[in-house]
Amino acid sequence: MDVLREIYYIKSVDNSRLVPAIDPRQPRKLFSVMGWVAVVFVLAMYMAWQRLAGVEDGYGLEQIQQHHQALLETNRKLRLEEAFLGDPVRIDRIARSELGMAPLAAHQIVTAGAPAAAATPVVAQARPALSATKNVAAAVPQ
Repeated sequence: MDVLREIYYIKSVDNSRLVPAIDPRQPRKLFSVMGWVAVVFVLAMYMAWQRLAGVEDGYGLEQIQQHHQALLETNRKLRLEEAFLGDPVRIDRIARSELGMAPLAAHQIVTAGAPAAAATPVVAQARPALSATKNVAAAVPQ
């Protein structure tokens, strides 16, 4: 009967007035973790930005290449049209049939600026010697 000799009293404890002690390492640890999370976040955003910039550059390059191909095709068409429009046979045919032109007769051809036949040939002439005063006005031929 030794078991009945022990008596337990229940006493209620009020801990509401106790304030826990602040650990001085806890805020430093929290800021350290927040700093590392911020660094990882910034690195992840930088990598995502680089990836997005690469994709956008790829689309821009593709658009420039398509524009270049379109310009090359337009250039090819314009060169073909220029060759077609500048064909002398075509020009002659249009001039004769649509414009009513005819080839020139020999008496209709006039050469502009033809030199007249000179009676005496021009021979080289000697310049007068320069004076000792070195006059610039005298050195200029008249």
